[in-house]
Amino acid sequence: MSAPAPAPAYKIGIVKQVLSGDTIVIRKQPKGGPPPEKVIALSGITAPKLGRQKTVNSDLETKDEPYAWEAREYLRKRLVGKEVVFTAEKPPNSATKEYGQVWTGKDITKDENVTEGLLAEGLAKVRDGGRNIPQLKKLVEIEEVAKSQGKGIWGENLQEHVRNVKWSVDNPKQFVNKLNGAPVKAVVEYVRDGSTVRPVPAARLLPDDAHAQRD
Repeated sequence: MSAPAPAPAYKIGIVKQVLSGDTIVIRKQPKGGPPPEKVIALSGITAPKLGRQKTVNSDLETKDEPYAWEAREYLRKRLVGKEVVFTAEKPPNSATKEYGQVWTGKDITKDENVTEGLLAEGLAKVRDGGRNIPQLKKLVEIEEVAKSQGKGIWGENLQEHVRNVKWSVDNPKQFVNKLNGAPVKAVVEYVRDGSTVRPVPAARLLPDDAHAQRD
């Protein structure tokens, strides 16, 4: 008879950033310098992928998959800046990313397991090949309920939940003048340092969502 799987090691950290609907960055408390960080991918699920802009290493530009932004916002609103309980395990073939579960607070008996929350809202699905794994039985059951209710990615009119992202502005000065100093509601998705942030206009507040960097 094989030995039972060891109990997961529960850890506490602060969520620094949400990279996507299924991947976050967790850090420890700083002590005399920058704190160590972990990139945690939520085990057993995949969330819709956010669009990608062209880079110096790739000319491939992609659009959001339906509900990708909503999935990330679901995590961001619940987790960023908060102290959470999480588990983490690094596969042998992974250089930096670890896989685990995350709860919205420090009591796993009361606080939300965000993996289950995403599935319940139709913002993620059980990984391909995972439906027959006994440990994922509960996740499959949650997904089936979301399917039956037509929530999120299991619903209709999916293209209404795809952002029209404009990665660059052809004429930045004209863009700023058009705003005429009016405030724009946005989400700060990245803080580079004490004087530079990257805001993203909240979805569909503008005809075209645009990335901008503010120094």
